[in-house]
Amino acid sequence: MGMTTETQNQPEILRCDNATLERRKGVYLLHLKGSYEEMGYQHGALALRTTGNAALNYFDTMIESVIAHAVPPLAGFIGALLKNVFHTLNKSRMGAELGDHIRGYASAIGRPPSDLEKIAMVPDILHYLIGVAFPPLAMGPSCSGFMARASATQDGKLLIGRNFDFFGQGVWDAANALIVMEPDQGQKLCWVGALGVPAGPQGINEAGIVISLHTKFNRDVRLTGIPLFSLCARIMQHAETLDDALAIIAEQPRMCGLSLFITDTKAHDAAVCGFSANDMEIIRPENDILVRANHYITDAMKKYEVAPHPWVLHSTARYKRINHLLNEKHGALAPEDIPRILSDRVDPWEGGPERVAGNIVSATNNAQSVAYSPDDDALWLANGTFPVCRSEKFEGFRISALFARDRANYDIPDLPGAPALGADEKIAEYNYQQAWQAHQDNHDDDRALFHLLQAAEALPQEPVFPRLAGITHMKHKRFAQAIPLLERNVELTRGTPLMRAEAHVWLARCLDLAGDHAAAVPHYRAAVELDAPPVSAAARRHIDYPCTTKVLADVSPEYTVGTAVVKY
Repeated sequence: MGMTTETQNQPEILRCDNATLERRKGVYLLHLKGSYEEMGYQHGALALRTTGNAALNYFDTMIESVIAHAVPPLAGFIGALLKNVFHTLNKSRMGAELGDHIRGYASAIGRPPSDLEKIAMVPDILHYLIGVAFPPLAMGPSCSGFMARASATQDGKLLIGRNFDFFGQGVWDAANALIVMEPDQGQKLCWVGALGVPAGPQGINEAGIVISLHTKFNRDVRLTGIPLFSLCARIMQHAETLDDALAIIAEQPRMCGLSLFITDTKAHDAAVCGFSANDMEIIRPENDILVRANHYITDAMKKYEVAPHPWVLHSTARYKRINHLLNEKHGALAPEDIPRILSDRVDPWEGGPERVAGNIVSATNNAQSVAYSPDDDALWLANGTFPVCRSEKFEGFRISALFARDRANYDIPDLPGAPALGADEKIAEYNYQQAWQAHQDNHDDDRALFHLLQAAEALPQEPVFPRLAGITHMKHKRFAQAIPLLERNVELTRGTPLMRAEAHVWLARCLDLAGDHAAAVPHYRAAVELDAPPVSAAARRHIDYPCTTKVLADVSPEYTVGTAVVKY
C-alpha cells in the first residue's frame, strides 16, 4: 500500500491508496475508501504520518491515568488487568466491520490487533468504573446537545447542536477531524471526531442519521455486552431511520449506561435512548425541541443513577440553560444561534455575571463542538483549544460534498462563534484550563495550585478558583493554607442552598482537620439551617462527631464541576 503527497495550490493532500487526508480551515478531512480492513490501514498510516496517533495513544493510557488519582502504585497493574478482562470477555462482540477496521489500523502502525481492540473498549471500562467506584474514582466526561425543528425554528428547518465533553486537552482538539468512510459495501458515514481514533461518539451517515453519545452515571453495569464503539459503528453503518437505530440499541445488552441522541434528518424526527446495561428509556421531542445532558429523565431509569450532587447540578444546569435559550428563541432559532447556545457561560444555579468555569454549557472539558443544518446541507465545526465551543468561529462544510469527495464544493460560509472574553476572563480561563490539565493528566497538584491562584487573582469574584485551591490544599493535608481559601469560598458562593451549605461544610471540615472543632461548629450549623440534603445531614453529624482525615480518601477534586466529589 503506497503513500504519496501532492499539492494542488492549497491545501496539501496526503494519499494512501484510495484515501486522502488534507487540512481545510484548520480541520483534518480524511476520506477512506475500500474494505473496512483497507480503510483501517489507510487511517492508521495517514494518522501516523501527521499526528503520530497522539489521540489513540492518549486513549491507551486513559484508564491508568484515572486510576492513578486514587491508587497511584497500582494504576498500571489495574489498568492492564481491566483491559485484558474486558477484551477477553467481549472481543467476539466487537462486530466484523469494526474488527476489520482495527485489524487494518494495527497493521499500519505495527501493533498487534489485540492492543487496539483493548483501546477500543476504554470508553466501556471508563463508564463501568463510574458505576462501581464513585468516588474515589471521580471522572468527568459529560456532553450537551439539542435538536430543534418545525415551530421552534426559523423557516421550520431542522437544527442540531452538540458539545462533546471529554478528556484530552491539547490532544483531541489538535486532531480535530471529519473522517468520511466509503466502504465497498454499505452506506457512507462521517465521524466527527479525532484523527487517529477508529470510531467515535458522534457523526452522520449517508442516510441522514446523526448520533451523539452522552455519559451517564449509573450502577446498572455488567462485564459483558456490546462495546460502545461497536454500538455507535453499527448504527452509523446500518441505520437508515430512527427506528432502525433504536432497534440496534435494543438488540443486545450493553456493558454500561449512556444516552444516544439520535436524529433522523430526513424525517425531521429525533429521540434520546437513555440506556443502562440492561434497561432503557426513550425520550421524544416536546414543543419541537429535544435537549440532552447527563441525567436520566424517567423514574424507572433514575433509580440506577449514582451521580453525586455536583454532577447532578452540573448536568441539570446545562439542561435547564439550553432549554431556556431554545424557548427564548422559539420560532426564530437560526443556525447562527447554535454556536451562541453551545458556548453559553451562564450558571443557572449561581446567577449573576457570566462565568468561565462551573455549571455552564461551555464546560471546561469541552473537546469538540458541532452544529448541523441538514436542510441547508450544512455542518459547522468549532476549531480551537479547550473549551473548543468558545472558538471565534465555527468552520462550515457542505455535507453532500464531504460524502462525494467533491473538494471544490466542501466550503460554505462559517458561523460566528462565541462572544469574545474580556482580558481578565481570558487570563482566568487560560489558567483554569492549565490547572485542570496539571491535575487531570499530569498529576501535578502544585502546578495546578499555581494556576488556580493566578485565575483567582484575575477574577477575584468567582468562587470556583479559591474553592478548588482550598480543597486541593486540604486533600494534601495543608490545612493552614486551605482555610483562608475556603473562607473566601464561603463569602463568594451564592445560588442554591446546596452549594452554600457545601461551602460551609468544606470550611468546617478543614477547621476540624486543623484541630479547631469550636471554629467548625458554626459552619456546620449554618449548613444544617440551609436544609440541603445530603450535605446538611453530614453537617448535623459532624457537630457532635468531628471530621477526621479518613474523609480525605473519598475527596476527588473535579474541575469540570468546579468543586470536589465526596461521600457524605
